[in-house]
Amino acid sequence: MKPIRWLVYSVWGMLTLLTGCQPRSASSLVLQPPPKGALQIVFFDVGQGDAALVQFPNGKTMLVDGGPPESATALIGKLHQLKVARIDYLVATHPHSDHIGGFVKLLNTLPVGEVWDPGFVYDSPVYLDYLRAVKRSGAKFRTVGTGYQATPAPNCQMEVFAPSKPFLRGTRSDANNASIVMRLRFGKVRVLFTGDIEREGRARIYRQGADLRAEVLKVAHHGSYNGTDLAFLNRVRPRIAIISCGWRNLYGHPHKEALQALQKAGATIYRTDLQGDITVRVQGDRLQVFTARKASPGVAPAVPAGAFAFIGNRVSKVYHAPDCKGLPKPENRVYFRSREEAEQAGYRPHRACIGQP
Repeated sequence: MKPIRWLVYSVWGMLTLLTGCQPRSASSLVLQPPPKGALQIVFFDVGQGDAALVQFPNGKTMLVDGGPPESATALIGKLHQLKVARIDYLVATHPHSDHIGGFVKLLNTLPVGEVWDPGFVYDSPVYLDYLRAVKRSGAKFRTVGTGYQATPAPNCQMEVFAPSKPFLRGTRSDANNASIVMRLRFGKVRVLFTGDIEREGRARIYRQGADLRAEVLKVAHHGSYNGTDLAFLNRVRPRIAIISCGWRNLYGHPHKEALQALQKAGATIYRTDLQGDITVRVQGDRLQVFTARKASPGVAPAVPAGAFAFIGNRVSKVYHAPDCKGLPKPENRVYFRSREEAEQAGYRPHRACIGQP
């Protein structure tokens, strides 16, 4: 059997090697439609949330989570850049707003074939808005769980490992532990999507005896300590691990316990907070990883123009307009997409540049 060739690099490094100069727009090169016959997965940088687009070789598409509400406009723009005119399968792994918030606007913008949902009822305004948007869209609503399988394209198999019913109750987060956990298999490459599943949910999957092996792992719960451990990684054995989280987020994701476990497991780690959008492409016997920017430990990544409306000071807990003369030092900056997001995080407006709402 011919082995898979692993080609992993950032777009920045690749273009410097090929052209001898720095690229003008790495992000635009990452967000390219896949070549004919290739499988492509883009893990979008949506801040503190999850959103991943699967583009199958036959042209069909699957969007696994949609990020928080404030990321919707940017997400739809990126889908247009990837020439996506329709979502065939929209997967809501669980009902938290950082996973389904972007779906409300998306369902009103693009046609959707069917929605996969775990069926876990959750009391929140965003969840209700999402259900209303699904109904208005006319998309087929499908509750999926353990044992469900689908073949969205030839040689592409989706298999669902969780959730099982009855749903777990009394855990730290019952909604997280009701996450859809599923694996995509394309030829010799397997990709495991884990939502925000935590310890109790993983233990239930272990009891089912599921084969969880995958070359690519979407790390659970944004790299939280309760989403990843060595017991899980020994079952998955990933070569590549993708963490989707926001730059200097309030939760401290990814946690050092998860990063240490991934390092011990020998996985190559990619992070949307450091490297922006991350594209995994499988073509023939090659598996390639492209990143929008090169990660520099300890240095804040470049902030895309227009992506953030306000800049907070993590020391004073004050947020500013981007053109304020009193902006904090780069190492103390926190970026917010809206006034509401800043104030929910405990920040107050800078009177000199914003004033009181």
